[in-house]
Amino acid sequence: MENGYADLHVHTRASDSTFSVEEVLDLAKSCGLKAVGITDHDTVEAIEPALAASVNYGVEVIPGVELSAEENNYDIHILGYFMDCKNPEFKQKLDELRASRLLRAKLILEKLSAVNVNLKLEDVLALTEANTSVGRLHIARAMKNAGFVNDIPDAFRRYIGQNGPAYVKKQFLSPKEASTLIKNAGGISVLAHPGVLNNYELVESVIKSGIMGIEVYHSEHSGSTVEKLKELTAKYNLFVTGGSDDHGAGKSKILLGSMLIPYSYVEKMKIYKEREREKTEKTEKPEKTGTGS
Repeated sequence: MENGYADLHVHTRASDSTFSVEEVLDLAKSCGLKAVGITDHDTVEAIEPALAASVNYGVEVIPGVELSAEENNYDIHILGYFMDCKNPEFKQKLDELRASRLLRAKLILEKLSAVNVNLKLEDVLALTEANTSVGRLHIARAMKNAGFVNDIPDAFRRYIGQNGPAYVKKQFLSPKEASTLIKNAGGISVLAHPGVLNNYELVESVIKSGIMGIEVYHSEHSGSTVEKLKELTAKYNLFVTGGSDDHGAGKSKILLGSMLIPYSYVEKMKIYKEREREKTEKTEKPEKTGTGS
């Protein structure tokens, strides 16, 4: 019998959700979740507050992150779980990515101004939390708040989507760079919502770059997509994960708890982590030598 369920793809106000850590945990509790993965874009700022608050809600927090990568002009997202969030190389790269996000936001606002959509940077940043990750969703919400668009999809469709007049390309890692960064921080890398790519040749190419798992279950995956992805996890001996990709009220609807996976999938990742820890300790532990007497 299954011992609980998890939603391993949830964002907070540390990136582009409208939910605070406490709101995420409260909703996760009301959904009966045993665990929730906090996977903000290019930041782990919400992890420590979430871990501290989790004791009040009885919901386990799985430390995570979502990194943006690119291959063959496809926007590919790589999830990381169980990383050492204080790893110096990992922290430095996240700092660089967030600085790049801020610069991109400024360039988007300049392009919007050129088409008579005038927003102030402070109005966009007011929708984020301090030291966090600004993205296009924040700009879309600011546009809606100012009355320039009817809704979030309208902002992307008319202005800031890939074919819009105010689109600015994001700084990307390669999938290999993203998975290596996560691995070097002691984490498990997972290809996020691969069904959205609709290109299984590309998915297999990304898997071969060092990915350790696939987000098989996702709010945008059909039943046939799930079956195809399960075949790939079996073929390449990968971890299976899943989640709602909730952004609070930042997108069309609240998704947290709508896509659940058995907690046993989390346990498999934990077992792997423990075995890796034991291997490291065994390697680092000096062998005892006799005195010869």
